[in-house]
Amino acid sequence: MKFTANEIAQQVEGEVIGDGDIELAGFAQADTAKPGDLTFAENEKYFRLAEESPASAILAPEEFASETKTVIRVKNARIAFARVLPLLLPDKEFTPGIHPSAVIADSAQVADTAHIGPNCVIGESAAIGEQTVLEANCTVGDHSVLAQAVRLFANVTIYSQCRIGDRVRIHAGTVIGSDGYGYVFDQDHHRKIPQVGGVVIDQDVEIGANVTIDRGSLGDTEIGEGTKIDNLVQIAHNVVIGKHCLIIAQTGIGGSTQMGEFSILAGQVGVVGHIKIGPKAIIASKSAVMSSLDGGRQYMGIPAIPDIQAKRQIVAARQLPELLKRVRELEKQLAKKDIPPAPGN
Repeated sequence: MKFTANEIAQQVEGEVIGDGDIELAGFAQADTAKPGDLTFAENEKYFRLAEESPASAILAPEEFASETKTVIRVKNARIAFARVLPLLLPDKEFTPGIHPSAVIADSAQVADTAHIGPNCVIGESAAIGEQTVLEANCTVGDHSVLAQAVRLFANVTIYSQCRIGDRVRIHAGTVIGSDGYGYVFDQDHHRKIPQVGGVVIDQDVEIGANVTIDRGSLGDTEIGEGTKIDNLVQIAHNVVIGKHCLIIAQTGIGGSTQMGEFSILAGQVGVVGHIKIGPKAIIASKSAVMSSLDGGRQYMGIPAIPDIQAKRQIVAARQLPELLKRVRELEKQLAKKDIPPAPGN
């Protein structure tokens, strides 16, 4: 589909400098762009590369202009970039219907506008909403509900008693609602505690590939509206994550932990169970959260502490070799004066 520069500018609340009627049919970075493409630049270096490319127009911040290219100027180029990409490179469309190889329980409800791909399995009393897409080999367990415009990529498994909100996207290989890790030692063995809760995922959540979100042991594990979860994340039973959080790859969150809205866990963060992280907290990558943390602050380290304090400790640790060298020199000087060294040295 083609759009004029003027039409795209309307979508991103921008201003066209140059030929507003020029037609654009694709989006590409400068080094691979071709005539008819829109490209993107948010600093001087990349704007000059975009000017030298074959691209027909440039999406750029308000301070940029070109004598050779049409420029769509916007207040925030990165936000405009995110808005225009779906316009020029839309998601694949799926035809409503049920593939002949799908297995659907008689008591399940599947909307007429839903797409059920090859080898999907839908359990008893499950419900699949309008315009929802299940790609190949997906499973939806008994009594689970997928609302409107949900998209499950291939090989996603939704266990029983899970509720998935509108416009949730779940990428390949992810498992929602597997048993939480609950055991109690009984005489000579670990006895499993049945996990009978569910998982509730609110609207506009996106979950990456190979994520595992455990069902609650009694109540539900909850993921708040608009939260984005990266690949390879583990979320344990009865965790509650607030609205619009970001959880980056290889993070693990222990059971019954609560995470406030708009908080961020960077890559490979480990969070113990049964603690609270306040809203708008930011945890740096590779940190270990061992106790509850207040919101509105940045943390880092093992254990995670306020970032200013952690940075001071890092600087001090780097000075230790030089400090030890100075101590040894002082000890040598003291020894020459027949003054005994301090105890323990």
